[in-house]
Amino acid sequence: MRETQRYQLRFCKMSGAGNDFILINAASARFVPDPSDLAIALCPRRTSVGADGLILVAPSERKDADVCVRFWNPDGGETETCGNGTRCAARFAFSEGLAPEEMMIETKGSDIAARLSGELVTLRYAVNPNLTSDLAVTGAEGTRTAHLVEVGVPHLVVQVASLPDGPIKPICRPLRFAPELGDAGANVNLVEIVDRHRIRIRTYERGVEEETLACGSGSMSAAIALCATGQIDSPVQAETRSGDVLTVHFQRNADGSFSQLELEGPARIIYWGELADSDLPALS
Repeated sequence: MRETQRYQLRFCKMSGAGNDFILINAASARFVPDPSDLAIALCPRRTSVGADGLILVAPSERKDADVCVRFWNPDGGETETCGNGTRCAARFAFSEGLAPEEMMIETKGSDIAARLSGELVTLRYAVNPNLTSDLAVTGAEGTRTAHLVEVGVPHLVVQVASLPDGPIKPICRPLRFAPELGDAGANVNLVEIVDRHRIRIRTYERGVEEETLACGSGSMSAAIALCATGQIDSPVQAETRSGDVLTVHFQRNADGSFSQLELEGPARIIYWGELADSDLPALS
């Protein structure tokens, strides 16, 4: 009797300031199932590997970029970019020999330059943020004023006098689906200002549909929105739910626009693992 061919898919579990991801080297894998199905199968906690998202990394086909990185949320939806995920992808790409310590990353949202210093990774974004200030949005408690920032993905920034101690889902989920944000909605960030260079932040992420321990693009969005209102200045240290601090640098231009956006923070390898073919959705 002919023996059935067996496959194993090697992956790395990483954490970017508490935002955790499953990373796969698509170039070296013998077989990668449909990423949307794979994210749905692997991201649930307690019943699978568990993560805030799935990331595929491969050499870029472009001469001006080192690697191509793509992101999937736990619900199977692909997202354009992810700040903490990109930092993890940069360290993963270096550890896999796919890129040097200073690299250019191609994402669906934009090109991002990355620089490694041990577990600390700094990203430089090519995009200029798009800001809508003082937007009236409808939530569970009625209409409130917030700021909408686009840095590859949309973030609603809601300033509060102090961050709540309990769950933020009852506040944030209705705002995430606020009709003023359109069908796609937005991530929602509750932000408390500590001083002109420090904020505290909690984020409810769409696609995950829960609070995450950190959000890189959310921290950047909060820094930009609150600088535009004249309350903080670059650099901004964002204290996340995990206790890790993300540092945001940017340039405020004479016309009020923002450029030279950078995000700095840790990217830690938690463990390496292998998935048997019986656990892969396209092979089971």
